[in-house]
Amino acid sequence: MPLLPCPLRCRFSRRCRRLPGRMPFLDLAFAAAVFLSACAAGPVRAAVVTDELGTEMTIPDAPRRIVALVPSVAEILFSLGLDERIAGVTDFATWPPAAKAKPRVGSFFNLNLEKIISLEPDLVIASREGRQEEIIASLREFCIPVYRVNPRSLADIYATLTGLGEITGTLERAQRVIIEMKHRAGDVTRRVAGQPMPRVFYQVGVDPIVTVNGTTFAADLIRLAGGQLVTAGNPVQYPRYPVERVIADNPQVIIISSMSPTTNYDWLVGTWKRWTAIDAVRRERIFVIDADIVDRPSPRIVEGLRRIAKMLHPEAF
Repeated sequence: MPLLPCPLRCRFSRRCRRLPGRMPFLDLAFAAAVFLSACAAGPVRAAVVTDELGTEMTIPDAPRRIVALVPSVAEILFSLGLDERIAGVTDFATWPPAAKAKPRVGSFFNLNLEKIISLEPDLVIASREGRQEEIIASLREFCIPVYRVNPRSLADIYATLTGLGEITGTLERAQRVIIEMKHRAGDVTRRVAGQPMPRVFYQVGVDPIVTVNGTTFAADLIRLAGGQLVTAGNPVQYPRYPVERVIADNPQVIIISSMSPTTNYDWLVGTWKRWTAIDAVRRERIFVIDADIVDRPSPRIVEGLRRIAKMLHPEAF
């Protein structure tokens, strides 16, 4: 049976009939305009899908207006050739360059609900990360399907690409992207196979020092690149880490992710040089890496993998 336009479904949804009272900041005239626009579009074919967090939903067979609430998702959608179907992205969606021309719906942690709804999406793609649950709940109250992704490793990114390819009708393109990613990642792992595995400290926060544990993308990339993350066993995903503990761990390589746009990373590297008890300092093996290619679960992460491997095993490249 064809899927009814979202507002028309709301008319018959016990949950959605409460919408005006639940969201008083949405002007009723605006809501009416969205209703009339959707009704004018007529019914569309629908599919029932389950997202990566196990939530079942009904979405159009070929969604035409997609809003990405995560920069990495925007990158994936562009890699799938969905340029014309991307209706909105978040403020820090900067890759590819074409993403900069898309309407903005706020930051990853501070989304603008009214802006999202004004773009009339027939699909919103979000992440488990960040403080997005309230926005997601409101969008679902408005009968806008929200598909959430939750990749935790390079292998998970392949699964996310497959899932997004399936729900957007671009599975063949997704499979080509995955094959290319696996080819590039496989080249890296072959190069570092059998090499000694240096101990690595990975820094994401400046003041205080913050690092990562073994459940993060960074940990997965360091392992695949032939290294040992010294903080892998920490029970906290992003723990604060005093310099005294770094000295005790004595890493052979320090990698700093450029997550902060206001930090002078040349200066930050210089601050480590006083701690000559650390092997990485004595051997001048302190590196800065672009956060966008190591912290975002998108196709570009294989470039991050290659760069980390070259930091750990320059002789292999």
